[in-house]
Amino acid sequence: MKKVNSSSLVNSLNESMPSRATYRSEIDGLRAFAVLSVVVFHAFPGWLRGGFIGVDIFFVISGFLITSHIFQQLEHREFDFTDFFGRRIRRIFPALIIVMTGSLVFGWFVLLADEYAQLGKHVAASSLFVINFLLANESGYFDNVAETKPMLHLWSLAIEEQFYIIWPVVLWIAWYKRLNLLTISLVVALISFYLNLQFVKSNPSQIFFWPMGRFWELLSGSILAWLILYERERLTKVKSWIEQYLAKLICPERLRFDDSYILNIMSISGLVLLIFGIFQINESLRFPSLWGIIPTFGAVLIISAGSKARLNQLLFMNPVAVWFGLISYPLYLWHWPILSYLQIIYGELPDIDIRFFAVLVSILLAWLTYKFIERPIRFGSGSNQKTIVLILGLFFVGSIGWLVKNNNGETNYNYALKYISDAKDDWAYPDGLHRSANVERVFVTSEKPVQVIFLGDSHIEQYGPRVVDLYKEGLSKEVAFITSGGCAPIPHVFEDHHKDCFGLLGRFKQVIRNNPIETIVIGADFNGYFGQIHSKLSDNTFYYKNGDIYVPFHEPNGQTLAKGSMYDFTSELAKKYRVVVLLDIPTDQRFHPNSLLEESNTKRSVPLSQVINNVQFQQAEFQIELATEMTNNLREIGVEVVDQASVICPKNLCSALDVLGRPIYKDTQHMRPFFVKEEMDVLDEYFRKVK
Repeated sequence: MKKVNSSSLVNSLNESMPSRATYRSEIDGLRAFAVLSVVVFHAFPGWLRGGFIGVDIFFVISGFLITSHIFQQLEHREFDFTDFFGRRIRRIFPALIIVMTGSLVFGWFVLLADEYAQLGKHVAASSLFVINFLLANESGYFDNVAETKPMLHLWSLAIEEQFYIIWPVVLWIAWYKRLNLLTISLVVALISFYLNLQFVKSNPSQIFFWPMGRFWELLSGSILAWLILYERERLTKVKSWIEQYLAKLICPERLRFDDSYILNIMSISGLVLLIFGIFQINESLRFPSLWGIIPTFGAVLIISAGSKARLNQLLFMNPVAVWFGLISYPLYLWHWPILSYLQIIYGELPDIDIRFFAVLVSILLAWLTYKFIERPIRFGSGSNQKTIVLILGLFFVGSIGWLVKNNNGETNYNYALKYISDAKDDWAYPDGLHRSANVERVFVTSEKPVQVIFLGDSHIEQYGPRVVDLYKEGLSKEVAFITSGGCAPIPHVFEDHHKDCFGLLGRFKQVIRNNPIETIVIGADFNGYFGQIHSKLSDNTFYYKNGDIYVPFHEPNGQTLAKGSMYDFTSELAKKYRVVVLLDIPTDQRFHPNSLLEESNTKRSVPLSQVINNVQFQQAEFQIELATEMTNNLREIGVEVVDQASVICPKNLCSALDVLGRPIYKDTQHMRPFFVKEEMDVLDEYFRKVK
């Protein structure tokens, strides 16, 4: 084996690692990998289940480049906040202003008032780079309405901007106070990573969207920047030791290494991690958690390998990859609003050829934005003037968004359809109820002893407005609602899906133990939990778990075990109480108020049409079969059964409107309060006072 020259290794590291003002084409190639992974995931979700980890790759790249820049300028005493933030503004604001403006203009013509108001709110929040906090308090990134939020993807940009604002200040103070910058980076990264692990189960949305659960990914790039800039000799020694060890281990007599051998191993290992991530990580997993290490460490390895690694040269430094890397930022900005608007217009995931065309349009717009907007503004003379104009421009667009939100999203095109928007927002639970002083997350009619329990998810919460009205009239017994959205009121059925599911039955037992309970009414999204749609899912969203037994619903025995658990649970309760199971309401896409705007099949007109399309339809056969099965099994064990479908779909024939032409559902599976109050008396005998 040839003797390794230390100075040669230092030179090779210097060439492959960043130096001051050196352009690194392999990082642009890595950007291309990241953005194309995200685009494919959004456009063709079945192809790359973990394509969303491209965002995590972006975080590492951003942390590495920004921190390298700051370290170098601090070392040369050239760091200037005005110059730093001016460069960030000229890099980020131009494309962002164009995309947000285009989204607002297009939304004017195609969105309902509630949708346009939400867009305005998100544009305003995005202009202040706080949309990630807003989204964390809405439904999660992978919920069923995420596709109808054109600004959803800007959560990651908000986190990067928050990092760009906070981290330079922290580093400058640390440098001024002569503190160790590596120690500061490690401490903050470890705290962020700990918070990610500690709360990803109990607060998954907050950890996904908030910076506290993400800064460790950016700081991984920061730590790499420190090691490369200030610990090159030590890294060289480590690299030399690894080379010698591998040579002795593999082939001590004949193997000869050149200086780039370890760099090639690092590059290959990093790519393997990234490929594993985009195919194996998926939205059913808690993320980032430990899974976030895979894309983070993969990106760190590829950046560390640098330009001398052969794989980097072939995959990340070729002209096509570099070109996509250069337009990666505007491509990331453009692709999601286009796909989101298609989802809104079609009412479902469009055909693959339409999505493919949307991707091509996104690439074209990204290139035009980069060539004619981003580069001319980012480079050239008049930097200070450009910065001021961009700040004012973003403030103006954000203000327009705020005005749209305050105007409730009403436009000339959607004003006549406001009653449809009102229907989609129509939810009254827990209005009129009181938080129990004795049990957390329980709502009661008063603090008097509870007589009737309503146990379940949002499908039983629908009856809250009717209970409240009858209680005010003195016609209702004392009722407690023990509920949690998306959580089945069945032992061992995804109880640990999140903290509210885990505590649901515990709260139920506590209320039973301390009150003179007469009747227990159980209702839930049985069509969703036990229906044919979810039974065909290949993920593990719904599952039965009892001790060492773990069976997802999509496996043959999963739903059988879950149903058995429900029957055992209700049978045991029926020995002491009057137990009633409320069969699920009919669920169908055609109940959604948006369906009333369809021109043909599910497509919405552009611009928005004011023609209402209300067609009667049959209730789904699997729902009827499920109701029959549950009725037979429950009555055999002494449990009463209440059918709602006969009111909503008499003789199995459904309509989305009532006799006065009002939408009766707020979405595909929840009734509106007025309809429950006026029509749904099916539970009255179980909670009304006897005259």
